[in-house]
Amino acid sequence: MENKRIDSTTHRPNGERLLYAPLVQMNINKFIKQLKNEEAWKKEKHNTITIYKSDSVTIVLRGMHKKNTRKPSRVNGDATVQVLKGKIKIHVDGSFIQLKKGQMLGITSDTLHSVEAVRDSFYLLTVIGK
Repeated sequence: MENKRIDSTTHRPNGERLLYAPLVQMNINKFIKQLKNEEAWKKEKHNTITIYKSDSVTIVLRGMHKKNTRKPSRVNGDATVQVLKGKIKIHVDGSFIQLKKGQMLGITSDTLHSVEAVRDSFYLLTVIGK
């Protein structure tokens, strides 16, 4: 098994981190603080960081500002969405499910959906079996 790291970039100067190894510790509160301190959070509708990536699982932490919506998209595998802070709505086929801190949702592969932030929110998107 080869460890995978990601280096810092101009957009994410504190971005160097381990993405894949036998053990990868993830400090979610530290990542949320990092996202909030980056220019993308201050200027854009959302900010995202990949915190784990293997051949079969990807975990992404996404922060969204209140009243913003991500355009409809599909996930490349089955996925879960777990709200860490705030409240979001997941829209599918003209209806929605609202999730708040501590709640989680499973989404099947290729389900067209969009995410709306009811409040400033942070959630984990875990994609399985890409």
